[in-house]
Amino acid sequence: MCENRGQSGKLFRIMAVILVTSLLLSTLIFQQKVQAASSPRTGGSYYNYGEALQKSILFYKANRLGDLPDNYILPYRADAAMTDGKDAGIDLTGGWADAGDGIKFTHPMSYAAGQLGWAVYEYREAFEKSGQLDDILDEIKWATDFFIKAHPSPEVLYYMCGYEESDHSVWIPHELLDYRTKRTSFKVDSTTPGSDVAGQTAAALAIASIIFEPTDPQYASTCLTHAKQLFSFADKYRGKNPLKTLYPSGSYVDDLAWGAIWLYIKTGDPNYLDKAKAVLPVTSLGGQHTHCWDDVSYGAALKIAQVTHDTGYAAMVEKNLDWWMPGGGLKYTPGGLAWLSQWGSLRYASTAAFLAFVWSDDKTVGTASKKDTYHKFAESQINYALGDNPRGGSYVVGFGKNAPEHPHHRTAHGSWTSMLTVPAFHRHILYGALVGGPTSDDSWKDDISDYTLNEVATDYNAGFAGALTKMYDMYGGEPLENWPKPEDFRAKEDNLTEYFVRGWIIYEGYGTLNLMFQINNRSAWPAAMKDKLSARYYMDLTEVFESGHKLEDVEITLGQSQGAKLYGLKQYKDNIYYFTVDFSGTQIMPAEWELCEKDANVSIKYKDNCGSNENDWSYKNLYGPPDYDAVSFAGMTPYIPVYDSGVLLWGEEPFKQEPGFTYGDINSDGSIDTIDFALLKQILMGSTPGNVNMQAADVKADGEVNALDYAVLKSYLLNMIDKLPQ
Repeated sequence: MCENRGQSGKLFRIMAVILVTSLLLSTLIFQQKVQAASSPRTGGSYYNYGEALQKSILFYKANRLGDLPDNYILPYRADAAMTDGKDAGIDLTGGWADAGDGIKFTHPMSYAAGQLGWAVYEYREAFEKSGQLDDILDEIKWATDFFIKAHPSPEVLYYMCGYEESDHSVWIPHELLDYRTKRTSFKVDSTTPGSDVAGQTAAALAIASIIFEPTDPQYASTCLTHAKQLFSFADKYRGKNPLKTLYPSGSYVDDLAWGAIWLYIKTGDPNYLDKAKAVLPVTSLGGQHTHCWDDVSYGAALKIAQVTHDTGYAAMVEKNLDWWMPGGGLKYTPGGLAWLSQWGSLRYASTAAFLAFVWSDDKTVGTASKKDTYHKFAESQINYALGDNPRGGSYVVGFGKNAPEHPHHRTAHGSWTSMLTVPAFHRHILYGALVGGPTSDDSWKDDISDYTLNEVATDYNAGFAGALTKMYDMYGGEPLENWPKPEDFRAKEDNLTEYFVRGWIIYEGYGTLNLMFQINNRSAWPAAMKDKLSARYYMDLTEVFESGHKLEDVEITLGQSQGAKLYGLKQYKDNIYYFTVDFSGTQIMPAEWELCEKDANVSIKYKDNCGSNENDWSYKNLYGPPDYDAVSFAGMTPYIPVYDSGVLLWGEEPFKQEPGFTYGDINSDGSIDTIDFALLKQILMGSTPGNVNMQAADVKADGEVNALDYAVLKSYLLNMIDKLPQ
């Protein structure tokens, strides 16, 4: 991010201005400015730092791309960006989406992974004590696995998948990136150098080789091999990567020094230390700014100073930290936030806090009399972010009081029309995400359209998580137990139906009924493209047959449609028949107005006026004229059910005879829950427990208990379908 990101993305900003209407403005709560009586507090356990740390790590799972585990902890996420690298003939799936968008950038991603790894390097015992070590290592590995893929040969590194014009022209969940954006792959090599991205990635992999050594030495060795090759490539072919917008690099010398010093820490090879000092001499350090994706010079200088005890580097580290102290030259908000930039002000302050913690912890280097000042500064900045600020609110989604509810994050929002205003709330809670933060006067508004103050990003959380680990180490605070559960991610306002039909009467009279069917996909748990959706209209033909007419005297015809086919009539039971409006082969997805819904017009005609629709199961609640607003739920009718590949997704079929048990309630305790899910898993693994109802385990009621029942029950428990399809 750094300030450069806010100066680009013109297409997206134009779209955002158009989309932000009075609907959104009327629902936002604008925070009034309040003058703080003093700076944020230090020296106490003011917040549950263990919970904050736990959630700050969980945030990264919301931005994962690639093939996600089947039992993924976030029920609103699924596989995404599965075509990455296809254009280049290699597998580039995986890694993290950068921020609220869906582009994958190796440069800021490697910074974030390296920064998280640095936190593990410094505070491994605290991660272990909090129970978060496995989680943070797993998250870092998700990124480093991608870096290894992105480095298919010694002098090639892929630095981006997707690009600004395509990605920022839509506001869609990550799961739909492959369908609506171009996932173009970009690389640096010997003819197009990128010492910045290659050096930064070398550092991330070198750090990984250190922190994975105790638990997975083979993986650590693999990371080290790639780190060495990438550093050699970065050093041999010097130059900045070609990006001119979003993440244009300011320099590559800091990245080279950052990669070199960590390779020295890992290997002890003095050539790496000499290289770090040569590319980043003391005279090149000015004292201002701080550690971030585009400027790792002060992180590099700090580590050089620690391993060499060189007074020149130590003096420059302290010159930088002194600039961050009150009265040191950097602007402070009235409420006590060290404020560097409008673009992610909290990201800078929390990362400066991490550096201050690391430096103040080391009693072997630097000025002893300054250590306490640096330490208190770091505490104050983290406490400000967690709620010790004029608005008395947290800047971390899902943590503390008055936390953000409208982060600029497309997947958390869950729009089905590619609009920031639809819905007016976020369907998913983006736990742990640190938003950009307040302006220089402490003012801030919880506004999805304001990406300056309210965007979230993988680099934003990186230094913040490290500083939280130190706060936990000092003051404790237990992570939440048995958390999260799938329902914890659902916003209280989100009671929306995902798949449904809206039906209207276009014309009725003289033995004719003209209907409009509109099949809708407003899915977000997770968002999914569907191309096998269909709807059924159930008819009662008793009066037709009693009048001596036949089935052939009922004519069903398809009129204008958006990709539908018509099948029927088919007997359901006795005199109940149905016809099917089948959209198989037509992609329906929650991606924009014209894609989230598809229409079909159907005409029902009775020969000699022999029939009536008033006794039809599916006729109930129908009215006209149509409502074409893709935001509206008007006309939604459960009596025209929706099917996916012939399996009921939503709605009610007629006259279902209730069995003497409830499908899915395998232990017959009156509820369908995770216990039943666990029992079904045991059954499928061949270890059938006692006292289970095998009929109830046949969730699909097809006479077999198999993996399809498992999948359907899982979908039901994750609220992906509203009822079990018997």
